[in-house]
Amino acid sequence: GREISSLPMVAAWLTCLAASGSALLASPLLRGAVVQTRHSRSVKMQSDPFATRDAGTGFDDEGGMVRGIAEGGLTLEQVTAAAGQAGPSLPVEKAAKLVLKDPEWNLDKMEMSATDKDFEIACNSMDDAEIVIDVPPMMNTFEDYFFGLTADSHSSFSISTDESSPLEGRMQRRGGEPTVVKIKCEPNGASGTFDAHLCFILENEPGFSKFYKISCTSS
Repeated sequence: GREISSLPMVAAWLTCLAASGSALLASPLLRGAVVQTRHSRSVKMQSDPFATRDAGTGFDDEGGMVRGIAEGGLTLEQVTAAAGQAGPSLPVEKAAKLVLKDPEWNLDKMEMSATDKDFEIACNSMDDAEIVIDVPPMMNTFEDYFFGLTADSHSSFSISTDESSPLEGRMQRRGGEPTVVKIKCEPNGASGTFDAHLCFILENEPGFSKFYKISCTSS
């Protein structure tokens, strides 16, 4: 008899428990938290620049080559910072010595000249021209050197430092490998003839330094 009389109490307890669960699920606070969590996940996936990239193939959805940070690639910020970095340059005291020598008799030119050799290049005004100058060792001993363009050289000229010998270093002895200087002229739309002067200075033997003139005709 007691067991039968307890059934209504059990039923009432179950009804109360169901009502509490419904109220709990209907709580605006909990609904907001669940939605916010899903929203955060969705935003995170959409803002991930590598979300559409296949790390296995290295290509994005449009077939472009990509490289994730985990694979050693660079972020946009890193690329931008690297692009803004200046290339190697000479110390101020050495840069101040990049001046032409006084004119002297040049046997090859059969005239007075402040340069040892002159070069002429040409390009379209919207293109560029390059020249590689080899400076052979002229001494029987290793000699410290540095080189660069004079301050009055036209702004369209620059030294391609990544494809040249170091701006300063030690030159080989006579018969050794030459020092290589690659110079580029980029007129950037300007037409005319532009000049630059390259000074190759031997610190301890300045009388053996070399000087070159490069002229570029842009049309």
